[in-house]
Amino acid sequence: AQMATGIDAAALLTYRAAWLRDQGRNVTREAAMAKMTATETAQQVIDAAVQIWGGLGVVSGHPVEKLYREIRALRIYEGATEVQQLIIARQTLAAYSQANP
Repeated sequence: AQMATGIDAAALLTYRAAWLRDQGRNVTREAAMAKMTATETAQQVIDAAVQIWGGLGVVSGHPVEKLYREIRALRIYEGATEVQQLIIARQTLAAYSQANP
C-alpha cells in the first residue's frame, strides 16, 4: 500500500509540474518536489524489492539488481535529494516573503 501510494504521489506531482509549465508558470519548486519525491519513492520501492527477492535481488544481472543501480544514479542526476530540498525551501520562502512583505 505504501509503495503504491508513493508511486501515485510522485506521478501526481510530476503531472502537476508539467501542467503548470504548460500554463507558462515557473515550476522550479514543483519540478524539484516531483524529482525528489519520484527518486526517493523509487529508492524505497527498489529497497523493498531487494528485500522481497532476498539474495537473488543482488545477483549481478538480475532485473532488481539492475534497477537498484539505476535508481542510485538517478537520485544524483540533476541534483541529489539535499539539493532538491534546498531548492524547495528557497522557493517556498521566497513565495512567502513576496506574499507577506
